[in-house]
Amino acid sequence: MKKQNLNGIYSIVLGFSIVLLWIILLKGNKVTEGKTEMVFHLFSEFLMATLCILSGFKILMKHRSAVPLNTIAHSMVIYSLLNAAGYYREKGEIPATILFLALLLISSAIIIFNLYYLRNNKK
Repeated sequence: MKKQNLNGIYSIVLGFSIVLLWIILLKGNKVTEGKTEMVFHLFSEFLMATLCILSGFKILMKHRSAVPLNTIAHSMVIYSLLNAAGYYREKGEIPATILFLALLLISSAIIIFNLYYLRNNKK
Protein backbone atom coordinates (compact mmCIF):
# COMPACT_ATOMS: atom_id res chain seq x y z
CA MET A 1 0.00 0.00 0.00
CA LYS A 2 1.34 3.43 -0.91
CA LYS A 3 2.25 5.81 1.90
CA GLN A 4 -0.33 8.35 0.75
CA ASN A 5 -3.11 5.72 0.87
CA LEU A 6 -2.06 4.79 4.39
CA ASN A 7 -2.10 8.48 5.29
CA GLY A 8 -5.62 8.78 3.85
CA ILE A 9 -6.94 5.80 5.79
CA TYR A 10 -5.25 6.95 9.00
CA SER A 11 -6.71 10.46 8.61
CA ILE A 12 -10.23 9.09 8.10
CA VAL A 13 -9.96 6.77 11.11
CA LEU A 14 -8.50 9.58 13.23
CA GLY A 15 -11.30 11.97 12.25
CA PHE A 16 -14.04 9.49 13.11
CA SER A 17 -12.21 8.59 16.35
CA ILE A 18 -12.21 12.25 17.40
CA VAL A 19 -15.97 12.45 16.83
CA LEU A 20 -16.54 9.19 18.73
CA LEU A 21 -14.35 10.35 21.64
CA TRP A 22 -16.35 13.55 22.00
CA ILE A 23 -19.66 11.69 21.85
CA ILE A 24 -18.44 9.43 24.68
CA LEU A 25 -17.15 12.39 26.73
CA LEU A 26 -20.35 14.40 26.27
CA LYS A 27 -22.66 11.45 27.01
CA GLY A 28 -20.66 10.60 30.13
CA ASN A 29 -20.75 14.16 31.46
CA LYS A 30 -16.94 14.14 31.67
CA VAL A 31 -16.60 17.69 30.39
CA THR A 32 -15.53 20.31 32.92
CA GLU A 33 -15.35 23.42 30.75
CA GLY A 34 -17.79 26.31 30.86
CA LYS A 35 -20.58 26.50 28.28
CA THR A 36 -19.06 29.18 26.03
CA GLU A 37 -15.60 27.66 26.27
CA MET A 38 -17.05 24.25 25.36
CA VAL A 39 -18.86 25.59 22.29
CA PHE A 40 -15.64 27.02 20.89
CA HIS A 41 -13.67 23.91 21.85
CA LEU A 42 -16.20 21.56 20.22
CA PHE A 43 -16.32 23.70 17.09
CA SER A 44 -12.54 23.47 16.69
CA GLU A 45 -12.48 19.73 17.44
CA PHE A 46 -15.25 18.93 14.96
CA LEU A 47 -13.67 21.19 12.34
CA MET A 48 -10.39 19.30 12.84
CA ALA A 49 -12.18 15.94 12.58
CA THR A 50 -14.03 17.04 9.45
CA LEU A 51 -10.81 18.19 7.78
CA CYS A 52 -9.12 14.90 8.66
CA ILE A 53 -11.98 12.88 7.18
CA LEU A 54 -12.35 15.07 4.09
CA SER A 55 -8.62 15.17 3.36
CA GLY A 56 -8.36 11.41 3.93
CA PHE A 57 -11.01 10.72 1.31
CA LYS A 58 -9.43 13.24 -1.05
CA ILE A 59 -6.07 11.46 -0.67
CA LEU A 60 -7.68 8.12 -1.54
CA MET A 61 -9.34 9.75 -4.58
CA LYS A 62 -5.99 11.36 -5.52
CA HIS A 63 -7.50 14.84 -5.61
CA ARG A 64 -4.94 17.59 -6.09
CA SER A 65 -6.05 19.56 -3.01
CA ALA A 66 -5.72 16.51 -0.75
CA VAL A 67 -2.17 16.91 0.54
CA PRO A 68 -2.37 20.64 1.38
CA LEU A 69 -5.71 20.08 3.14
CA ASN A 70 -4.29 17.07 4.98
CA THR A 71 -1.34 19.17 6.14
CA ILE A 72 -3.72 21.76 7.58
CA ALA A 73 -5.78 19.02 9.28
CA HIS A 74 -2.75 17.43 10.93
CA SER A 75 -1.45 20.84 12.01
CA MET A 76 -4.72 21.23 13.90
CA VAL A 77 -4.33 17.70 15.26
CA ILE A 78 -0.88 18.53 16.64
CA TYR A 79 -2.19 21.58 18.48
CA SER A 80 -5.08 19.58 19.92
CA LEU A 81 -2.85 16.68 20.96
CA LEU A 82 -0.40 18.98 22.75
CA ASN A 83 -3.28 20.45 24.74
CA ALA A 84 -4.78 17.03 25.47
CA ALA A 85 -1.44 15.56 26.57
CA GLY A 86 -0.95 18.42 29.02
CA TYR A 87 -4.51 18.14 30.31
CA TYR A 88 -4.31 14.39 30.94
CA ARG A 89 -0.79 14.61 32.38
CA GLU A 90 -2.03 17.20 34.85
CA LYS A 91 -4.79 14.75 35.87
CA GLY A 92 -2.15 12.04 36.37
CA GLU A 93 -3.47 9.88 33.52
CA ILE A 94 -0.15 8.66 32.14
CA PRO A 95 -1.49 6.10 29.59
CA ALA A 96 -3.66 8.76 27.93
CA THR A 97 -0.72 11.17 27.93
CA ILE A 98 1.51 8.58 26.25
CA LEU A 99 -1.19 7.82 23.66
CA PHE A 100 -1.59 11.49 22.78
CA LEU A 101 2.16 11.98 22.49
CA ALA A 102 2.44 8.93 20.21
CA LEU A 103 -0.34 10.32 18.00
CA LEU A 104 1.47 13.66 18.01
CA LEU A 105 4.57 11.97 16.59
CA ILE A 106 2.49 10.30 13.87
CA SER A 107 0.84 13.58 12.85
CA SER A 108 4.24 15.31 12.87
CA ALA A 109 5.62 12.61 10.58
CA ILE A 110 2.60 12.99 8.28
CA ILE A 111 3.20 16.73 7.98
CA ILE A 112 6.86 16.17 7.16
CA PHE A 113 5.92 13.52 4.60
CA ASN A 114 3.27 15.82 3.08
CA LEU A 115 5.74 18.70 2.74
CA TYR A 116 8.27 16.38 1.14
CA TYR A 117 5.57 15.06 -1.20
CA LEU A 118 4.48 18.59 -2.18
CA ARG A 119 8.07 19.66 -2.81
CA ASN A 120 8.79 16.68 -5.06
CA ASN A 121 5.50 16.60 -6.96
CA LYS A 122 5.21 20.16 -8.23
CA LYS A 123 3.57 20.42 -11.62
